[in-house]
Amino acid sequence: MLTPSRTHHELLLIQVGDVPGPPSGLRRGLYHVGIKVGDSPDERRQAKNEVENEVEQAGVSLTGMSEHTVSQSLYLHDPDGHEVEWYVDNPEIDWKQNPRAILASTKPLIL
Repeated sequence: MLTPSRTHHELLLIQVGDVPGPPSGLRRGLYHVGIKVGDSPDERRQAKNEVENEVEQAGVSLTGMSEHTVSQSLYLHDPDGHEVEWYVDNPEIDWKQNPRAILASTKPLIL
């Protein structure tokens, strides 16, 4: 269950048994979920530290980290192969006032 603390749960995911994971390559359907974990790089670091041990105990590890200029992201793949992104928006970039900021190139994230 995921919740931003406003209600009991906003999103509930339930295991339904053995089903094939997402196919490789271009595809339709759910293959990526982005979860905002805070409003600052410090909150992203804190989320990484709190969750990293738990996901590694489940056999999952981080697969990438990116600096998108407007946001900073950590990536992993869940056991079914779906990409999960943990991100924080860059508080110094207001992409709503400057939509062209989203076109900035992706760079490696330095923790």
